[in-house]
Amino acid sequence: MRQPTTRLQVSGHRFLMRRMEHALVRGDARMLDDPLRGQSLSMTAGAVLAVIAVTVCAVLAFIRPGGELGDAPLVVVRESGAMYVRIDDTMHPVFNLASARLILGTAAEPRMVTQRAVDRAEIGPQVGIPGAPGQISPPLQAAESGWTVCDERSGTTVTAGPVAGSAMTPGASVLVTPRGGSAALTYLLHGRWRSRVDLRHPAVVRALRLDGVVPQPVSPALLAAVPEAPAISPPHIPALGSPGPSTLREHPVGTVVRASGTDATAEYFVVLAEGLQRIGEVAADLIRYTDRRPGAEIPTVSADAVGAVPVVTTLPVTTFPDRGGVTAAPVICAHWNQKNGETTSHTSVLVADSAPRRTRPVTLVQTDGDGPAVDAVSVPAGRSVYVRSVSLTGAGHGTGSLFLVTDAGVLFGVRDDESAAALGLTAPAVPAPWPVLATLPRGPELGRDDASVLRDGTGAP
Repeated sequence: MRQPTTRLQVSGHRFLMRRMEHALVRGDARMLDDPLRGQSLSMTAGAVLAVIAVTVCAVLAFIRPGGELGDAPLVVVRESGAMYVRIDDTMHPVFNLASARLILGTAAEPRMVTQRAVDRAEIGPQVGIPGAPGQISPPLQAAESGWTVCDERSGTTVTAGPVAGSAMTPGASVLVTPRGGSAALTYLLHGRWRSRVDLRHPAVVRALRLDGVVPQPVSPALLAAVPEAPAISPPHIPALGSPGPSTLREHPVGTVVRASGTDATAEYFVVLAEGLQRIGEVAADLIRYTDRRPGAEIPTVSADAVGAVPVVTTLPVTTFPDRGGVTAAPVICAHWNQKNGETTSHTSVLVADSAPRRTRPVTLVQTDGDGPAVDAVSVPAGRSVYVRSVSLTGAGHGTGSLFLVTDAGVLFGVRDDESAAALGLTAPAVPAPWPVLATLPRGPELGRDDASVLRDGTGAP
């Protein structure tokens, strides 16, 4: 039976073989140094590095193909960034990603290729929509939607999406006039409304406590973002002066009466022929200041007398503010939102000492500082807003036009749902108020027919 070779024997054999090789090559068996071993190690290291390099190249070739066109419908040239779209068997230079997707009818992603690969293909004329978006960013979700128009001395900013700012105060009333418009045109912004106010009418000025108040100039874009209510003026009362109804016959029609509530607060009513109408302090003062009949004090009626007659809403005063008085603030905002699934919207007028926190806005080319135009638009960076236009009150839900607002603040019309799907906008469009959208700079409409137009130049087909 053969004895197994020991490790020491193997090591000795290798040493003798290396010594013999050293003697043959260098003519010296003493082995004072061993350069052959260094050469062997270098060859081994080189082989290992070569294998690693080949492996890396193989992985890169899989991740980043070698730049051949293949059957890719959309490509970008690595060297220049030029984009080409395949129509039939011809590669056409295309203006932008939006145009390419509209032509293909799908949200294709471009393949990176070399200029040499494009040069070997059949090239057609330029195609697409000049000025369409170069990229389609992910749109805001319904929970993130909302529109805010803020006016300050430095300009007017439209913000899409959420805004923050603990100093934003709701419920304030502000007397304003459109910047660049007639000085006689004055509005009161209050609650969720804007109402015309005639400062030449003494009763209106006294009821709203506007003595000595100078209207604050604001952008028409801010006014357009707030729904308009009937003008604040003394209401016309039918059958004025005739006997009141039922238990209130001693109070003629048109009389303002007061009743105490359970929390000791006073409620105001006006006596009408068909019953009582609850009113606020402003409406009560307007009626009293224009009533020529004698009577300085507001009579108080019992709760059972109020409960014995119908409560009506005949007079158009429900949108009047409850109390007079206005606020002057450096920043005035109108915030609009519509919750997902609802068909009505909510607008609120906010005031603050400084602008709310938001994504850094993009200054528009149309900026005019304290002029009437919108100066900046704020959309969260790397996002867009895919919307369907509605009125300020939310009317038109599901029937309005489709639009895309990019993070550059430009508004693009979207032809139809098919075009939206091709652009990658598969989620339902969120509602947005058309009066606010109309203030944004407009880009071209995005539709397949327009994108498929062949062009010899940028200007015309």
